[in-house]
Amino acid sequence: MTEPYSEEEEERLDAIEEQLIEKKVPFFLMMKMYAEFLHNCILTGRFSQIAPSKELDLVADNLQQAIAFLGVDGSDDLRKPGRLELWALFRRFEEEQPALAGLSRCAVCCFYEEAGWDPDTRESVTPIPFYLFLLNRFNPDMGLEFLTYAYRYLLDPALG
Repeated sequence: MTEPYSEEEEERLDAIEEQLIEKKVPFFLMMKMYAEFLHNCILTGRFSQIAPSKELDLVADNLQQAIAFLGVDGSDDLRKPGRLELWALFRRFEEEQPALAGLSRCAVCCFYEEAGWDPDTRESVTPIPFYLFLLNRFNPDMGLEFLTYAYRYLLDPALG
């Protein structure tokens, strides 16, 4: 794949983003969805290229904290230590364990300030393409799975 997304991923991204904007889905909910997706993948062993370790447990624990705190008062301050810890983990393992570093970089996205996505200053109207881009960098086989999860979590009326 020479482009950041496959043709099918592009089509799904366009459809999802259009609906997210139409339904005015809040940024914090998109972050929470991504945190839950990554956390579920860790718990079910979907990131098989990353050996179980205390560092992987640390990523999972931080994601669990993000899930618990997103949408509550003071969330940004509560999640700040996790963001710093994940950045440090990313930098520490970038060379020797690129998959773990890649997952840490993905997880950092779940620690932005809740009001932090400004579609006027970004390339896309939602963070979903950025999440997909980072996920594809370290695990290119999970893109469509992630987009299906995002749609179901954020837009499926039967689940909402």
